[in-house]
Amino acid sequence: MKTLLKIMSLLIVPALIVGLNACSDDDLEVPAPSTQAAFDYTVEVKTDDDTGEIHYEVSFENKSLHAVSHHWDFGNGNTSDEKHPVEVYEADGVYEVTLTVEPEKELHYNKLEASERLSLVSTIFRERFDDPALEEDFPPEGWTLIDLNGDGNNWYWDSFEGDDETEYYILSDSWDQSTGDVLEPDNWIITPPIDLTEHGETVLEFYVTPRANDPDFRTEKYSVLVSTTGTEVDDFETIYSERLDPEMENWVWALRSLDLSEFAGEEIHVAFRHHDSTDLWSIVLTDIHLFAGSL
Repeated sequence: MKTLLKIMSLLIVPALIVGLNACSDDDLEVPAPSTQAAFDYTVEVKTDDDTGEIHYEVSFENKSLHAVSHHWDFGNGNTSDEKHPVEVYEADGVYEVTLTVEPEKELHYNKLEASERLSLVSTIFRERFDDPALEEDFPPEGWTLIDLNGDGNNWYWDSFEGDDETEYYILSDSWDQSTGDVLEPDNWIITPPIDLTEHGETVLEFYVTPRANDPDFRTEKYSVLVSTTGTEVDDFETIYSERLDPEMENWVWALRSLDLSEFAGEEIHVAFRHHDSTDLWSIVLTDIHLFAGSL
């Protein structure tokens, strides 16, 4: 039997060599490169010498790959077919800028459109949680944490290094991944005082996402509250509540915009409360931004 196996192996090895040689690199078809739409931009704020009014000069850098033409929609009614255009925005606002490109080849894996949300606004308050020191020293200066149910868990900071940039955010859990314990959070994180005494229309924006692979565990609930008197729980009134939809994608940011114009002329605190969520996983927030303007 051993002799028979040896003879078979001697026959198989040359056959494999012949088969491998038949599939040489010359026979492999290299996929055509895809067309990928992408861009970046820089904003320069300029002041009119005669009127004192400001406007925004935005320089767009086209970073698309393998595109033969480019079409820009600047979100203000203007368009351009230049490769690297410069657009002047006369008014404050939030603009959706879209670049559409024509591909070298029609391929199913092309990405022919890229969009960016351009915020040209007068910022009153903003926290992106983008200081790595927050890993050891959280919350940011002036912020307040309240663990209302006293279970020793609360909002915390984390980051993720992606392919293009590092993302920073805060989380609150309804399930302890390390121990498997079920949590029933009533976790509050409260901003420093925000002065609206010289502002009329104002908007609060932030990004939220669930952290859970299974859609059934994405239905975290949170509320946004505002106080004009202090940082005690009883000082706050709820202005917005949401239970996340199970169809929301895991780790895909969703923008939320709230009108805070009713608090014009006041000094306020804004609280984010994670509550009425049990045995799910986590809710994640980032880029809390309050600016002058309207929805």
